[in-house]
Amino acid sequence: MEEQGPISCPFCGFKADGDYQIMLHMETVHPEDGESPFVAKDAASIAALVSFDDEPGEKYASCPVEGCGEALLVAELPSHIEMHGEEQDSGDDQSSRSSKRLKLEPEIEAAFDTKLSHALRNLEDVNERPPSETRSSDRHAATKAAWKGILKMPETSSKLEKTSTTSKSTRRRLGKSELGPYAHEKQMPSWLVKLLEDKDGAYKTGTRLDNHGNLRKVKLCPNMTRGIIQVLEQLLDQDLFVEFAYLCDPAVRHVSKLKREGGFCGYRNIQMMCSYIIGAESQGSEHFRGKIPSIFDIQDNIEHAWDLGINAQGRIETGGIRGTRKYIGTPDAQAMLCCLGIACEAQGLKPKGNTRPAYDLLFNAVEQYFANGCKDYNPKVRCTSLPPIYFQHPGHSMTIVGFERKTDGAKNIIVFDPMFHDASNVTQLIDIKFTHKQPEDDLRAYRRGVKYLKKYNEFELLK
Repeated sequence: MEEQGPISCPFCGFKADGDYQIMLHMETVHPEDGESPFVAKDAASIAALVSFDDEPGEKYASCPVEGCGEALLVAELPSHIEMHGEEQDSGDDQSSRSSKRLKLEPEIEAAFDTKLSHALRNLEDVNERPPSETRSSDRHAATKAAWKGILKMPETSSKLEKTSTTSKSTRRRLGKSELGPYAHEKQMPSWLVKLLEDKDGAYKTGTRLDNHGNLRKVKLCPNMTRGIIQVLEQLLDQDLFVEFAYLCDPAVRHVSKLKREGGFCGYRNIQMMCSYIIGAESQGSEHFRGKIPSIFDIQDNIEHAWDLGINAQGRIETGGIRGTRKYIGTPDAQAMLCCLGIACEAQGLKPKGNTRPAYDLLFNAVEQYFANGCKDYNPKVRCTSLPPIYFQHPGHSMTIVGFERKTDGAKNIIVFDPMFHDASNVTQLIDIKFTHKQPEDDLRAYRRGVKYLKKYNEFELLK
């Protein structure tokens, strides 16, 4: 196949080497409404990855990093791609990935639009955005549409499936805005079923250094890593800029995605909660028989909870989740735990009026949670036997495993993010005592502070 030569912009003659590059140029330099909706202030280069759908609402995009498969809010793309750098060459077949130069997908799948994620559907609804203003030029839009056709750019479906209602209280069937790009999927593809059945939670033999510097063989589960809490404890203690920190029970594992699995973050966080229940032999551990439930097990449990009338509207809203890739959220996680007789409490955090920002409410809630469960406040790093916290913000969820206050007064939540694997320079520290010259470098992947959290006006916790 011959190499494609430079492509010229139909408006100004600018030349670009590829399809997405020329479309990025047209969307950012020649936007139809005077301002490109695709430019991210933190990293404009990611604008090439977003959907060209003209519907109003939050913009979603597919991660361009090879093997990721995640679709996420554009606001999260800069930090998301940065986190791929932090995971370096660790995890499931990650050795070809470099933190300095990330491999990008040769083709980027169609993205989709969304309003507030209905994984937060038990919070107050936000006001819908007004329709976008009329495009400035039909001819301008027609030219772009023609170029999309010439370049065979992906188009997206913007139709949401809704049931006709005669009452505002009637539940409606949710669509892509709330359930993700596979909202209407009846069955996930067979290759993904096989991947989840064969690889999820699978062990393999590897090597690690012991405290004497000797290599020893160990059994490793690449996407369900144990021992990270103990590593974080030492890193936080050695970070001179940390005033104090709290950590949850060390039994919790960092459960991360498999290569190309896409967006199962809600399920992965439930698995992290279950890893604590199993490891700490906490309430409900007998249901799991020492094994972290699979994604299919979790789907069965949630569907069973609906059968029992627990958050039963979830079935109406989703049309059922068994065997699909539909997104789930806090109400579904809570339904599963309640169904198994495991005590839990959901908490929505949303500012009222022009008061404190949502992240301030989050910091206070998380710090209070750990402080109330702490027995010794003298150590710099205060280790507890508390469960981790299921943490949801619009578009994504994580597991909170700790909290820190720095010497300058800044606060961070410490998280296990299911989108990412632990970096190899972190996993090699498991089960050993060490001294780290720059602990903040390894802690960066687990910290979420104001810079990340200020993009959101509401959060949800499940304790």
